[in-house]
Amino acid sequence: MFPSNKKVTLLVAEASSLIIASMSRTIKKLGYDVITADNGDACLELLNTLKIEVLLLHTGIPGKNSFEILSYVHDHFPDLPVIMIADSMSESDEAQSFTTGAFDYLIKPVNGVRLEVTIKKAITESERRKEASLFSIVVANCPVAIAITDKEGNLEYVNNAFSRTTGYSLYEVIGQNPRILKSGEQSDSFYKELWDTITSGKNWRGEFHNKKKNGELYWEDSVIIPIIDPTWAISHYVSIKQDISLRKKELAAFSESECRFQELSDLLPQPIFEMNMQGLITYTNREGLESFGYTQEDFQKGVHSLMLFAPEERERVKINMERRLKNLPFDDHEYFGQRKDGTKFPVLVYTAAIIRNGIPVGIRGIVLDITARKETEEKLLQLNQTLEERIEERTKKLEKTHQQMILHEKLASIGMLAAGIAHELNNPINFIKINFSTLKEAISDFQEMLKEYRSVIKTLEKGNHPAIELQTMHDMERTLAIDTLFTDISEIFHESQRGFERITAIIASMRNFSFRHAIDERVMFDINHGIRDALTIARNEYRNCADIETSLDELPLIACYPEQINQVFLNLIVNGAQAIASLMRSSHGTISIHTWRDSSNVYCSVSDDGPGIPPEVRGRVFDPFFTTKEPGKGTGLGLSISYDIIVT
Repeated sequence: MFPSNKKVTLLVAEASSLIIASMSRTIKKLGYDVITADNGDACLELLNTLKIEVLLLHTGIPGKNSFEILSYVHDHFPDLPVIMIADSMSESDEAQSFTTGAFDYLIKPVNGVRLEVTIKKAITESERRKEASLFSIVVANCPVAIAITDKEGNLEYVNNAFSRTTGYSLYEVIGQNPRILKSGEQSDSFYKELWDTITSGKNWRGEFHNKKKNGELYWEDSVIIPIIDPTWAISHYVSIKQDISLRKKELAAFSESECRFQELSDLLPQPIFEMNMQGLITYTNREGLESFGYTQEDFQKGVHSLMLFAPEERERVKINMERRLKNLPFDDHEYFGQRKDGTKFPVLVYTAAIIRNGIPVGIRGIVLDITARKETEEKLLQLNQTLEERIEERTKKLEKTHQQMILHEKLASIGMLAAGIAHELNNPINFIKINFSTLKEAISDFQEMLKEYRSVIKTLEKGNHPAIELQTMHDMERTLAIDTLFTDISEIFHESQRGFERITAIIASMRNFSFRHAIDERVMFDINHGIRDALTIARNEYRNCADIETSLDELPLIACYPEQINQVFLNLIVNGAQAIASLMRSSHGTISIHTWRDSSNVYCSVSDDGPGIPPEVRGRVFDPFFTTKEPGKGTGLGLSISYDIIVT
C-alpha cells in the first residue's frame, strides 16, 4: 500500500445532535478530521464538494433517502467506504445495505471500540480501493500492451494498448485463447517451448509474428510471467507486449542501406578501409580483401592495421597514425604493404581521421598499389643510365612509357581523389537514408488515418451518422497535420530524387573519366562535358578552399583523345585548388574556367587567384618531375603530361 501523510476526513450524516457530538469526539481522538450533515441533501452536497475518506450514514436520516445516497456513492465514489448506522436491527435494511455496496452495518448504540475498529478498517479499505483503482488506471492506459490469462491460458483482461495493437476490444477477447493472434508463421515447437517454460514457473521472453484482427501481420516483443498464488500454484499469466514491427522494418532498411554502400564501395578500383582507435580494421571493400589476401572471416576475428605493412615500416606507420589522429601534418605516405602470405608491395596511403561529436574515433583511408609506378620509375632510371648506348631503343620505349605515365597519372589522380569521391557519395546516401526513415513514419501516420476513414465509412454503410468517428477523424487530421505531411512527403521525394541524381552524376563522371580509347583513336568529344566531369570528380579537392566560376559557351564537338583532355582539365583544377589552399586564407579563392570559339578553333582557359608561379621557375614548370611542392606531395608529372597532351 502506498504511504500517505495526509489528514483523513470523515463525514457523519446523522439527524441526532447528541450522536453527532459523540461520534465526532471518538473520531477526533483517533486523529481524523470530521464534518457533519443532519439531512440527506446536505450529505450529498458535502460529498460533491469535499474530499471524504469515510461516510457514516444513518439509515433514518431525513431528506434524501439513505439508500439513495448509498446508491449514489456506489455509482459516483466507488473508492468511498460507507458505514451504515441503524436505530434497530432490520434484516431487510441490512441486506439492502450490503447489496447496495455498504462497507459495514452498525446498530445503535454503537460501542466506542467497535466504532474505532470499524473506522480504521474502513480507512484501510479506502486506501486499498484507491490503490487498486490507481493500478487499474495505470495498467489500462500503459502504452505497452498487457494481457492477463488464467492458468489455462484463456484471456481474462487486456488493456487499451493491446486493443490498439491487435484491433480486438476487451469484450471480444475475454475467454478467448491468445492463439486467435497466431499468424501461422511460427512452428508448433516454438509454442511448445514457450508453454513448457511458463508452466514450469519460469519467465519467457521472445518475439511473436502475430496477426491482427484485420489480418495484418505484425511483430511483437513479449515477456510472459507466471503469477504464483499463496499455495505456490500458478493462478494466472501476465504478458507484457511491445509492437516492434517498425523496428524490424528499420533494421531491414538499415541492412539494405549497408548492402548498397558495400556494393558502391566494391565498385572502387582501390582498397578502402576503416580502423578503430585500437588499430583494428573494422571495414574494407572487395578490392581491399583481394589486394591483401585476407577474408572477411579474418577481419571478423581481428586483424590489426599494422599487419598490413612490412615489419620495417610498422613503427613509422604507428607514428603517422598518431599524427593523423592529432591532426598533425606528415609527408611520408609511401610504404611497403604486406599481404597475408608475406609478400610485399609498394603502396601509397591517404588517410583522414573519423570524427564523431568532435572526437576522433578512428581512421579511414584509401590504399594505392604503386607497383606499376615504381616499375615505371625503375625502367626510366635504367633508360637514363643507358641513354647514349640505346638512343634509338629509348625513343620507342619513351613513347610507350609516356602512354603508361598518362595512364598511371590518371589512376593516381583517381586514387588520390577516391576518398573524396566516397565522401561525396556518402552524403546523398545518408540523407536518402534519413528521408527513407521519415517517409516510413509518415506512411505509418497515413495508415492510422486510413483506419479512421474506414471507421467513418463503415458507420455510414450501416446508415448511422458517424458524428463521433468524424470528430475523431478531424482531431487526428489536426494532430497529424495531414496537409503539412503531404507537403513534407513531396519534399522528401524531391530531396531523395536530387540525392539519386547526385550519385548518378558522380558515378557517370567516374565512368566517363576512366574510359580509355585506343591510343591512336581520336573521337568526337564535347570539352564542356569533360570539364563538368572533371569538376565532379575533383569537388572534394576544391570545395573547402575555392569557388568555381564557369563561363562555357556552346561549342561544336571536336576530334581528340577525350581521356587525355580530361586528364589535363583534372590536373589544372587540382593544381589550382592546391595552390589556393597553400595560402591558408580565411575566405575561398576562385578558379575560373572559360570556353569559347571562333570560326576555326575552340579555346579553353583555366585560371585561379592563388600565389602564382615565381618568375625564376616559370621556364621549368613543364619539365618532367619538376615540382615546387614539398617531397611526397607531388610527382612533377602533371603539367609535363598536360603539356605533352596539348602540344602533341
